[in-house]
Amino acid sequence: MSKTRHYGGNPQKNSPALGATLAYLGINKLLALLHGSQGCSTFIRLQLSRHFKEPIPLNSTALLEDSAIFGGWDHLKQGIAKGIDKFQPEIIGVMSTGLTETYGDDMESALAELRRERPDLKDFPVVLSRTPDYTGSMQEGYQQTVISLLTTLLNPSATRTVHPIQGSLRAIALFPGLHLSPGDVAELKEIVNLFGFQPLVVPDLSTSLDGHTELDPAPVVQGGTTLNKILQLPYCKAAFSFGLSMQKVGLYFQEKYHVPHLNLPSLTGLKATDTLVLALANLAQKPVPAKLQQQRSQLLDMYADYHDQIGGKHIALALETDLLYSLATALLEVGAEITMALGASDQEMNRFPATIPVQVGDLEDLEDRAGGSDLIIANSNGRQAASALRLPHLRAGLPVFDRAGENLKVWTGYRGTRQFLVDALNTMAG
Repeated sequence: MSKTRHYGGNPQKNSPALGATLAYLGINKLLALLHGSQGCSTFIRLQLSRHFKEPIPLNSTALLEDSAIFGGWDHLKQGIAKGIDKFQPEIIGVMSTGLTETYGDDMESALAELRRERPDLKDFPVVLSRTPDYTGSMQEGYQQTVISLLTTLLNPSATRTVHPIQGSLRAIALFPGLHLSPGDVAELKEIVNLFGFQPLVVPDLSTSLDGHTELDPAPVVQGGTTLNKILQLPYCKAAFSFGLSMQKVGLYFQEKYHVPHLNLPSLTGLKATDTLVLALANLAQKPVPAKLQQQRSQLLDMYADYHDQIGGKHIALALETDLLYSLATALLEVGAEITMALGASDQEMNRFPATIPVQVGDLEDLEDRAGGSDLIIANSNGRQAASALRLPHLRAGLPVFDRAGENLKVWTGYRGTRQFLVDALNTMAG
């Protein structure tokens, strides 16, 4: 019988500001500015650099003790102005923290006053996202920031030049969730390309955190979606959002710009990938490419070869909600039994199948109740629970700092689903 606790023993969730940072890191030539203390930005850089093994271009307004009393209004104005003057970004992306939200810093008013003081910055794109640490987790921060990017950068009152898409009916808007790695996003783009469509991805980590060489670390994002491509989004033929939490993004975009939208809660598993592939085939009015048919055949063969080794296995997961849904449903598809599914927040939990015992919990809950499972799937912080229970531990989510190549991992599509099952089987085999 599980014990009742009235405290968070070993939290698995990360800050919404970390999720906001990830969203900003998918936009080319954006300067990310954390409105908070230096320690907050240092912690986020540490988490992300350990996971991606890359320098993380995150700046801070560096608030001190007096700011907690008098507010950080001037710090924010100076941070935006100095960032533009010194580093020449194309976009500034600001996120708040628990500190600035607690004393109620009005970022919108600070920006408005800066524009009055600096008329030359009147039309400079500055995205503001409210991401206090005490509300939600990094998934919510990411979701909120993607909506802020669309709201601000596609503002019709802004005077920005839009270069038309060549063959706009062949462009598709893609809104990947936080749970997709740079490798996953690259795989998604390849699938879309196979149908003859041009993917416009917001945000696009597949070209910014993909592990490419940078001769000199820069304070602005190198790679990712360009501002011009973002401005082209309203002219796309269709839009897809990926992950339960990203449905809100897709619905906002559809309502605002009347672009048909489809939300896909998962891209891992046969059924999930079939849904994407058939939607693209219908949109393109063409048959499924031979390459994808071959990959599907290979996945089916994998199911046939190893169903007896993974079917009936008891698996415990502790992940952010979107990734939790994606991996848990893929495991159910091959006959595994989910013994527990711990999410970092309760967002979208009502959309889980009844066969998945989903709940909000921390890594101490995992240690208390995962005994008797055959496998634990969690980020690197789940290693203590796995060690205590002497269970194999498959790393997933963020942060993963004790395994190599997390940014390259592909667990989406037919090919990625096969790799996920291989990784699960090999981890259980020891």
